[in-house]
Amino acid sequence: MATRAKDIRLKHAIIDVYREQLRLRYLPENCRRFKELKPISDAKLGALRDYFLECIYPSSEDRDRLDEAFDRMGDIIRSPARLMPLMSIALRSVWKLGWMFPSAVGAGRNTLEAYLETRKIEGKLMDYAQRFKLKPEDVGDHNAMVRMVATLPEDEMVTFRNEILKLFHHLSNVKLLEATVEIMDNSKALMESRPDLYHETELSGMSLGHEVLSRGLQLFQSLKTSEFPIIIRGIEVVEIDWYDRIKAEAAALGA
Repeated sequence: MATRAKDIRLKHAIIDVYREQLRLRYLPENCRRFKELKPISDAKLGALRDYFLECIYPSSEDRDRLDEAFDRMGDIIRSPARLMPLMSIALRSVWKLGWMFPSAVGAGRNTLEAYLETRKIEGKLMDYAQRFKLKPEDVGDHNAMVRMVATLPEDEMVTFRNEILKLFHHLSNVKLLEATVEIMDNSKALMESRPDLYHETELSGMSLGHEVLSRGLQLFQSLKTSEFPIIIRGIEVVEIDWYDRIKAEAAALGA
C-alpha cells in the first residue's frame, strides 16, 4: 500500500512537471518566437493554451478521474446490454452526419489515441524515474526533468505530436464538430437517464470526451477560418522546437 501511494505521488509529480512545460511553451513570449504564430493574438494563444491545459493535458488530480473513466468505458464495450442503447444512437448518427460520419468517428478515435499516447509517454517517464530512484521533489528539478524527457524515444514523440495534430485537424471542421457534439449530448443524456445500466464513472468518461470536443468547438468558433491552418502549423513548430531544445539541453548536461 505504501509503495502504491509512493508511485501515485511520483506519477502526479511527473504529470504536473510535464504539464508545466506545456504551459511555458504556449506562453505568448515563447509563441512570438515563431513567425507562423505572429498573426494570432495573445488572447487566442491564451485560449489555445487553456484548452491544452484543461482538456488535452489536465492536472494530476483531474487525470486520476480521467484514467479511471477511460478504464471503466471498456466495461461498456464488453457488455452488449449496455452497449446496444449507445449503438442505436450511433446508427441514427449515420443518417444525421451523412458523408461526414467517417470523419466524426475519426475525431473520436483521435481523442482516444491522443490520450493513449499521453499515457504511454508518462509510462516511459515513470520507468525512468523509478530506475534512477527519483522522488517526487526530484522530478521538479529542471535538469532532472530535462534528462528524463530526453530519454523519450523520438519516434514516440513524433507519434504523440501527430496524434495531437490529427485531433486539431478534426476539431477545425466546425460543421462536423457541431454535429458530433450534439450526438454526444444525446449519448450523455441516455447514460444519465439509465443509472441502472451506466456507472457514474462511465458517465464521467463520456462527459470528459464531450468536454474535449465541445471546448474544441468553442475554441475554433472563436477563430477566423483563415487562422485554422496557422494554429495547427503553429502547434507543430512549437512542439518540435521544445523537444529539440530539451535534447540540446540534455546533451549539454552530458546526458
